[in-house]
Amino acid sequence: MRRALALVSLALVLALAACTGLPTSGYVNPGRGPQTDDTQAFAFVPDGPQDGAAPADIVEGFLRAGSGPTDDWATAKMFLAPGTSWDPRARVTIDRLSDRRAAATSDGTGVTVALTTVAGVDATGAYAPSASGVSETLNFTLAQVEGQWRITSAPDGVVLYEEVFPTVYQSASVAYFDPTWSFIVPDVRWFPRPLVASRVATALVDGQPSPWLAGAVKSAFPDELSLVGRSVTLSSGGVAQVQLPQAALSLDRTTLDRMQTQLVRSLSSAGISDVQMTVDGAPVTASEVPVRVTRVDPAPAVLTALGVFGSLSGDAVEPINGLSDAVESLLPASVELEADRSLAAVRSQDGDVASALSDGRTFLLDERPGLIAPSIDGEGAIWSVPSASPTQVRVITAEGVPREVGNAWPDASEITAMQISRDGTRVAAIATVSGTREVWLAGIERENGTVELGAPHVLSFSQQGAFDLAWLDDTTVGVLATVDGASRLRELNVGGRGTEAAAPDGALILAAGSTSVRVLDDQGRLYSRRGSSWTLVASGIRVLAAQQGTTS
Repeated sequence: MRRALALVSLALVLALAACTGLPTSGYVNPGRGPQTDDTQAFAFVPDGPQDGAAPADIVEGFLRAGSGPTDDWATAKMFLAPGTSWDPRARVTIDRLSDRRAAATSDGTGVTVALTTVAGVDATGAYAPSASGVSETLNFTLAQVEGQWRITSAPDGVVLYEEVFPTVYQSASVAYFDPTWSFIVPDVRWFPRPLVASRVATALVDGQPSPWLAGAVKSAFPDELSLVGRSVTLSSGGVAQVQLPQAALSLDRTTLDRMQTQLVRSLSSAGISDVQMTVDGAPVTASEVPVRVTRVDPAPAVLTALGVFGSLSGDAVEPINGLSDAVESLLPASVELEADRSLAAVRSQDGDVASALSDGRTFLLDERPGLIAPSIDGEGAIWSVPSASPTQVRVITAEGVPREVGNAWPDASEITAMQISRDGTRVAAIATVSGTREVWLAGIERENGTVELGAPHVLSFSQQGAFDLAWLDDTTVGVLATVDGASRLRELNVGGRGTEAAAPDGALILAAGSTSVRVLDDQGRLYSRRGSSWTLVASGIRVLAAQQGTTS
């Protein structure tokens, strides 16, 4: 009866039933349905060159015409002299409107453009932010063609203002599998809107995962298999057809089913819902394979101020069978639950890392000083690292067998927070480099019993005041920060760009909900956000647990 009496004294506030808007974790692409690659809801129509325009005006017009990818940037190519080589697909430079400056050279045959870069997108569609205040200079040469200035030499790629970029380019996820073929792992890219479906299919069939992710994921598409025609076409029935070579017919059914799954998941992010692989116009028999979901349990897992651990349901805390007592005995300061709730990773109030098992056993795993909150990976092992020693990451089995993690957070001087993605392939961390906090990602690479991190990918170079993070969904990392005494929640898309909004005052712990974001403040108040507003869910909470998905 001890637990029942404790629940009576726990002050709980029921969540409001009404939502004020759509969930804002992650980025939602417009659902435009099956379409050909030459349609889009909105398009810039840039002007061509004007008669008598000066060299600087020609270059500025050429840069503006980068916002028109229709017909392979036909308008931008009007600014070029005949025979001039320029590849608009090579990269995208995203810059700041107020800082761009164009100036002609003294002889009038050259123009330099100075700009401040915000981010860049490479030829594969991978987005990478730039460090704050990075300057770049582009050089152009010009000559007169039939009395008009035209560009004879230009850097490959297009340049877009940061406000214009998301209108011209669309994010889409190239879908890969985790090494166990159990989860779909999204590799977010950016492609020109008129070309997005074909570019996604080409990236999947002919391309490779982003370099930071490559060693952590698998693709069912054989390396020697290439897309035929480099395009996605629509049948009369509205089915997107992806043309493959004859070699596809020799593949086994399991491989074909996995290929179909990757194509469906990839093209759905481009607004296409029905996909058919074909060879010489004939359909290839294949079906989607079931994959594990990465949503979390709708009920928050909490430790109350009275030391009771379990799932918060309405006005009661329900114990997790076999696990709650074990967690409570460790006097937690942080908790993370495995998806099936058979295991918890705990950092105690004394700063040690331990495991709690559903059979009631507990194991002391790590006693090093300065440990941060641990995280559980896809194999049920617990990741632990001292804040001041980022390279000394250990992955420890639930019963205490440790392994060192190779290539862990090189060049970082501190790790403030770290969490494994729910598909088990990626890890996010708040790292300090040269006194500045940044958000890093790395792929988790496993081979012959060893565990290594791939080369770090910087998700955000400057995260002032950041102190906690959580995977909010498959493509979004949430970051809690304190800036000038105010709590802020930043939501960073794994493929670039993000948003920032106010968080409850005194926000202390961040965790994902099933369709929401949850925050615990320093007064023991638990909040949930749906849409743009925060709702008080409960008070008297000491710890808000992270959850590595659910099996339901």
